[in-house]
Amino acid sequence: MTVFKNFERQVVEILVKPHILLEQLKIVLDNTESVSFEDNAGAGYFITVDHPSLPSRRIVCDKPFVIGKSKDVQCGFVVFLENGELTLECHSWGLLDIPINFRENAVEIEVIK
Repeated sequence: MTVFKNFERQVVEILVKPHILLEQLKIVLDNTESVSFEDNAGAGYFITVDHPSLPSRRIVCDKPFVIGKSKDVQCGFVVFLENGELTLECHSWGLLDIPINFRENAVEIEVIK
């Protein structure tokens, strides 16, 4: 079971692909449970999962720029890999805060190279 919404899976795959084999990443995405979910009161949120096949050394996955759009709300994403954990950060990228139900909306992903 995955804790990630479809758009979040897409973002993780885009950002982590240069650092982990796609087959390994699919196993991680399909077979993890949430370690934590942290909502930052409109500024964004963090989802952390763990899996034994994830790297122990810190890797920051922030290229290419990935933007999410839902209605008038825009956000950016960063993935952190460290100590067998993967953390997806979704942060505000515009004038509007990220609403509490953002993950339940249709979110379009755009990659800026």
